[in-house]
Amino acid sequence: MAAKQIITLITGANQGVGFEAAKNLVLSSASHHIIIGSRDASRGTQAVANLQSLPDIKGTLDTIQIDVTDDKSVDAAAEYVAAKYGRLDVLVNNAGVVNQIPELRESMRVILATNLVGVASVTEAFLSLLQKSDEPRLVLVSSSLGSITHASDKTSPYYRAAGTAYRCSKAGVNMMVAQYGHAVNAQGTSFKVFGADPGLNATNLTGDADSLRARGAVEPHVGGGVIASVVKGERDADVGKLCSLTGVVPW
Repeated sequence: MAAKQIITLITGANQGVGFEAAKNLVLSSASHHIIIGSRDASRGTQAVANLQSLPDIKGTLDTIQIDVTDDKSVDAAAEYVAAKYGRLDVLVNNAGVVNQIPELRESMRVILATNLVGVASVTEAFLSLLQKSDEPRLVLVSSSLGSITHASDKTSPYYRAAGTAYRCSKAGVNMMVAQYGHAVNAQGTSFKVFGADPGLNATNLTGDADSLRARGAVEPHVGGGVIASVVKGERDADVGKLCSLTGVVPW
């Protein structure tokens, strides 16, 4: 990698909107060095190969194995980045799950382990590396489904949306955006914290991209573009908020 590149780790970036965000960044500028975080190491390697085969690639790539639900895996990934790069400029907590478990208690356990506890685990493990950057940036991928304002508004399209466990996990992520924003601002640094809402995308997150398209989902490059815009500083006027394609999502 060249000197002065922006080193960005995106978790869950071997597919979906995370992959598309990585693609957007490496195609946009040679200043971006993207670390593809993947629970399955072979899928991360394949994602890097797929991106490196693009004819117009400008940025550079690396990959690490990271299972956000396994603290040992998370810590090992942080140690790898520390040893190889000495810092991290941008952390994008993108890894997430949904499930079809009918029992709410078990569904909550499974989803929160990745979508909320996993986000906290990764952020805490990499926080010291972010603090070594001249312009650190923390991006937590969330959703309008986590907005309590929308959930309380009978006129909102998200008022009666299904998925209690998923919605609770994203409401928690939204609180983490606010809490980390308060914490880093108290240190008087240039640290920026954002939420990013990629919207409904036709990915394999639910196991059926075609059914999502039938519901009006956009293609993953659209959601990936939202994440990439936050990484590139195009949404800096909305620092500390949940950024979507159309504006700012209310808490």
